[in-house]
Amino acid sequence: MDVGVATYTTGAAAFFVLAMLLLTSWRGRLQGALLVAAALGTALWSGFLAFVFITPMPLALVLAAEIARSALWLTFLLRLLGAGEGVALPSKLRYAVHPLWLCLLAYTLVVGYVPVGTALRGYVAAVPVGGLFVLALIGLILLEQLYRNSRPSQRYAIKFLCIGLGAMFAYDLVVYSYALMLHSVARNLWNARGLVDALVVPLLAVAAARNPTWSLDVFVSRRMVFYSTTLLGAGIYLVAVAAGGYYIRLYGGTWGTLAAVVFLFCAGVLLLMLLFSGRARARVRVFVSKHFFSYKYDYREEWLRLIETLARPTEQMPLPKRSILALAQITDSPGGILWARSDPHHFKPTAMWNMQTADDAVQPVESAFVRVLEERQWIYDVTASGRSGTGGENVPAPDWLQQLHGAWIVVPLLQDVEMTGFIVLARPRSARQLNWEDLDLLKTAGRQVASYLGHDESARKLAEARQFEGYNRLTAFVMHDLKNVVAQQSLMVSNAERHKRNPAFVDDMIKTISHSINRMNRLLEQLRRGDAAGRPRQVRAHEMIARAIDETRGRQPVPEVAASDQNVCIYVETDRFCAILGHIIRNAQDATPTDGHVVVSLRCSGDNAIIEIRDDGAGMDANFIRDRLFQPFFTTKSSKGMGVGAYQAREYVINAGGSVDVTSEPGQGTAFTISLPAVQPEALPARPAAPVQEALR
Repeated sequence: MDVGVATYTTGAAAFFVLAMLLLTSWRGRLQGALLVAAALGTALWSGFLAFVFITPMPLALVLAAEIARSALWLTFLLRLLGAGEGVALPSKLRYAVHPLWLCLLAYTLVVGYVPVGTALRGYVAAVPVGGLFVLALIGLILLEQLYRNSRPSQRYAIKFLCIGLGAMFAYDLVVYSYALMLHSVARNLWNARGLVDALVVPLLAVAAARNPTWSLDVFVSRRMVFYSTTLLGAGIYLVAVAAGGYYIRLYGGTWGTLAAVVFLFCAGVLLLMLLFSGRARARVRVFVSKHFFSYKYDYREEWLRLIETLARPTEQMPLPKRSILALAQITDSPGGILWARSDPHHFKPTAMWNMQTADDAVQPVESAFVRVLEERQWIYDVTASGRSGTGGENVPAPDWLQQLHGAWIVVPLLQDVEMTGFIVLARPRSARQLNWEDLDLLKTAGRQVASYLGHDESARKLAEARQFEGYNRLTAFVMHDLKNVVAQQSLMVSNAERHKRNPAFVDDMIKTISHSINRMNRLLEQLRRGDAAGRPRQVRAHEMIARAIDETRGRQPVPEVAASDQNVCIYVETDRFCAILGHIIRNAQDATPTDGHVVVSLRCSGDNAIIEIRDDGAGMDANFIRDRLFQPFFTTKSSKGMGVGAYQAREYVINAGGSVDVTSEPGQGTAFTISLPAVQPEALPARPAAPVQEALR
């Protein structure tokens, strides 16, 4: 690697880091913008000259870059003098500086590309070189005027600026004077400029720190500064490697070239190891945060990373492990363990990430250790016997925590005022001391982690509750059907003593018992399948009505059929739909006196089959229909009802693609209308009409 490339790369990285640091605290002054522009311009200039060593460029472009870099620093100094720091500089000199460098720049760009003879080429190039010499001299004059005319109290703030820029302009003066006298550039002086300018950067940084009005309050992420610092370190490393390789090749004799190649290869491998070392990155990050920022953390970046880690679901890393990772990233911890409540009385380890502990590492909820974590929101430092900077007495660590290899701190997870768990983090890769920023950020992040874990636990319990709700709903429907079967059996038993010698009654009782057995078998089958419904099929709607009326004929008033379209077919589960119709008819019978009427009608309206059950009973008001009628587990029949019949009827009809409509007036009766999609009748087998069906026709 060429030494010039390494030195100028180092200079570019150094000034870029300086510019990024200056962008952290602007106070509204123009000096800050000019200083940042000068630093960025110098970084670009240095990078351009490093590129010239690799790919030769026209001399005019190199000289133009030199002029632009000097002009930026002179503009910054003129602004300082014009803002009151210096008052003795003649105004004519101030107004002459800008036209001078503008003319030099125009001359270089225009005349530099004009083809001239070899004899005149040196004279053409001598003009911008002489102009650069004059600009460097003007820079020294401006610095001298700035320092001399500043008040003694101000010299403390600008002293390092004058030293740094004075050294840079003085070095340029030497380089340009050598070029003017000998009509050539001293190669060693030219190659060293990048590194010389990089050494000036710390002086400029100190001067900027002593003059807050020179800085810009534009956000620069810590990641950018971190990578810039890494680039600067890499540049310095490459300079050292290039110097070492050059020395070996120069004094290594016969093996010099071979040794230089091997040395450069080993140096490259070492650089890669440093760049990919977690410990090295952690130490650089701590160094940057400690020395270049007023706050230790970039809270916006930390919070976004925390939320991203917690909200990113992966099969390989469930939420408990992601919770450990979210807190570990804040402190560069390589591992951790989560303790959560396994029961109301103990915390147990539930998740581990790059760290192991025994399964019996249980901590009682009522222990002094937990009480301190919960009441004081204590970040427990294991290595400092519990001290976390919050004050108070030291609390001894539990036995399992003392035996836990690599344990560093304990972060409580608080949800509201209750501690739902805690996370033990391992020692970070780079040794660090906890301060108030660490404690506050860890406490706040711990609360966020606790809320995510609490939400996840609530979602899990809700899923379990929904599963139980499904079973409870199925049980309620089955109990409702059992209640109807029991009601039929009770009616038969109550009439048995009086009609037991009547053959017709005996036949009817046998038929009813057979029907009850069939229904019970279907219920058992549904329970076995875990489903409250059977398989739907196409049936004639008037047959469903006939079955429902046949099951309710033993109650008063006896249902009547006003009209029944024999050709209307629907697609339903027969037993379930028949039970629904029977429930609605029985409700109408309960609400109607014995001398009243319950009328069932069937008609076809467009593509829908309309079944209407109308009674002239007590009726209901609009509020009851809207708020109570279809509310599950609400009943007006006291202990005699389950409160799921109307709800079950509406849910089934809606799931079948239909709708339910209820119209009622208190004292005027109720009309319960079911609308279902009608289907084209298939070749259904003819059934012998039951006696009740014959009577209804």
